[in-house]
Amino acid sequence: MAFDQAEIEKMLNADLVPSWMKEKRRLDDIDRWARWDHTPPHSPRQATSEHKALAGRAQVPWGDLVVTTVTQTLYVIGYRRPSDPDDGAPWRTWQANGMDARQIALHRAALTYGLAYGVALPGSTLTGERLAQMFAVSPRQMIALYDDVAQDQWPQIAMRVIPGRGGRARVVVYDDQHIHTFEGADGADGKLTHVGAEEHGAGVCPVVRFANRFDLEGRSTGEVEPFVPLFGSIEQTKYDRLNVQRFASWVVRTISGMSIDETAKATNQTEDQVMMRLRANDILVSDDPDTKFGSLPATDLPGFISAHEADVRELAAVSQTPAHEMLGMMANLSAEALAAAKASQTAKSEGCKTVFGESHEQWLRLTAHLEGNADAAADFEAEVRWKDTEIRSMAQAADALGKLAKMLGVPVELLWEKIPGFSEQDVDRAKAMVQDDAISRLFADLDRQMNPAATVGA
Repeated sequence: MAFDQAEIEKMLNADLVPSWMKEKRRLDDIDRWARWDHTPPHSPRQATSEHKALAGRAQVPWGDLVVTTVTQTLYVIGYRRPSDPDDGAPWRTWQANGMDARQIALHRAALTYGLAYGVALPGSTLTGERLAQMFAVSPRQMIALYDDVAQDQWPQIAMRVIPGRGGRARVVVYDDQHIHTFEGADGADGKLTHVGAEEHGAGVCPVVRFANRFDLEGRSTGEVEPFVPLFGSIEQTKYDRLNVQRFASWVVRTISGMSIDETAKATNQTEDQVMMRLRANDILVSDDPDTKFGSLPATDLPGFISAHEADVRELAAVSQTPAHEMLGMMANLSAEALAAAKASQTAKSEGCKTVFGESHEQWLRLTAHLEGNADAAADFEAEVRWKDTEIRSMAQAADALGKLAKMLGVPVELLWEKIPGFSEQDVDRAKAMVQDDAISRLFADLDRQMNPAATVGA
């Protein structure tokens, strides 16, 4: 649905900007926990600067680890139909826009916040060739409104806020016909001035939603927010351990029946000097038979370490992150044991590939539509291909792939895509070399048939 300038300005003030600001406050808090400047562990009210320094050292970006372990398994490496060995036309647009690398930030944002957006707009190359422009946007800078948030593929309208210098901001609003641009001197929540509008020609709002853990009520949850209380518990345990380690991890010697004041006078020293004379190898003696020596034991650290490990294991279980990666405990694990340890994360990653894959395909069909490629825009059979990130040795892979080719008759050209470390370009190069060799053999056979005497003489 197209909106005129007056309707856009009304929606900005009444709905878009307020909704975005409310959502951004929530996302900003998630962002802090996903990075390393979140709320520190609780400290005593009379905390010294040393206590505050220990609280800072207790902060660990656990949220970033949970997100990263999944992000590193999500790499799109192709886009093709099941019956076609070559990538479809939109794949060239993908690579021309640098999405091989930019997809990582897109997936990371969707996993961190629960949402991320892909935008496609008309564009061209330096030589004037028609080529769609693709870019990803963080949900902290964009909000999209849907008529039915759970069922609609395309939003009715979307707003992107681009921060500028000196508190200025550029606000871009997309509907199904136009791109409206506004500028504000005091950010998006200040007075916005309409700068201009242009048509994009998509026929839909050109914004594609990437949603993590999307449900039938239109809610999407990231991999950080549900675990914030557990992150805090882990860091509180670490802070308590650091305090004990710093202030109570050694034996304290005690003396009763001896006055520091009298000892200082008898030895002609100050009280501070008497207090500082004791060293680790000193022997305590006293002439007074009523003097008693004792000690206060050091606080044990193993209990704090065990509590920390228990919290981390709980986080590993509920976030489907391998515990051995969080605890740094991986020794002599067989391939089968490692696969079993990562089974939960693998299932989680496969779910992300299914959901994000549909969004990538929608995005690529939109680019084909913008470029006037009607066939590719209407191709609902083409699918994105994901890189196999399972860890196994080249020997294991060669053995397994060799058995597939020999025992099951799977074409070797198809198995090349499963070779660890082989990129799409490596596979294409191998296919080209085999085709060239096949053509050479064909010409050699034809030459032998046409010149049998020359063949015999040779």
